[in-house]
Amino acid sequence: MDLPQEYWLPQTLMEIANGVGTPLLIDEATKKHAFGQYAHILVDMCLSKLVDVVYARLLEFCSNCFTIGHSVALCNKLHLKPKEHLISARK
Repeated sequence: MDLPQEYWLPQTLMEIANGVGTPLLIDEATKKHAFGQYAHILVDMCLSKLVDVVYARLLEFCSNCFTIGHSVALCNKLHLKPKEHLISARK
């Protein structure tokens, strides 16, 4: 956040992103110096490790099955739900 313009060079941004993971791609707006509040860089990183980063949009991460897209509270592998057809077959 609030990165001075002299740091918005692609190589510099990739070096900064390297501090949290493996930088893969800088988005087109950032490359074209369409300066906003944030530089957008795609970074491959292990989400199970704590990293002090401000994320614009981070999907839920399940620390049980290590899947992005749901929380532990909604993890099917942890909270097995009975199949509807098995319940009705027992009646």
